[in-house]
Amino acid sequence: MKKIFVLLLFFTATSFAQKLPFVIGAVAETGYGILNDGSEGAGLNRMTPFLGAWVQGIGFFRVGYGFYNYSRTEKSSGEHLYVRSRALNATLGITPLGPGRPYLTGSFTHVRKLANVGDVTWNEWGIGGGATFQILPTAAIVTELEQRWILSHYDPVADLRVHGTRLQFNVGFVVYVY
Repeated sequence: MKKIFVLLLFFTATSFAQKLPFVIGAVAETGYGILNDGSEGAGLNRMTPFLGAWVQGIGFFRVGYGFYNYSRTEKSSGEHLYVRSRALNATLGITPLGPGRPYLTGSFTHVRKLANVGDVTWNEWGIGGGATFQILPTAAIVTELEQRWILSHYDPVADLRVHGTRLQFNVGFVVYVY
């Protein structure tokens, strides 16, 4: 039974200019609502490079890791702030209609901000949909729209308790690895 499943998986993958179901890529996560820094409004949330498996006509699973650092010094007090932000993202999608057709996604993101004034960790859940637009037989543009729920957490950098939702638009690319 395992051999049949593996053969079916690779047969499906090779039917669309994709010899192996492995992908690499990245998405820019933009949104309106609660942003990564605890503020509200619209803006770029994070850039997330990813690796995954994507079988056309069945679905995909990808894991991304986004990170950035920043520091600033308050002019009035001279206080120095240093923040390291990390986000581990897992996305599962169902693509029953084939390449270039709409698909459904579910995502989970674990975010950590490590700062000299205190650390904060929170989780985000999302559900939505998207589509790919083939630009080459081995590459595509990825567009996704999802509703994100940000679980309650205290952010010591902004000195406030944060929770809420965000309407998020992801745009990026995916390359099918041969």
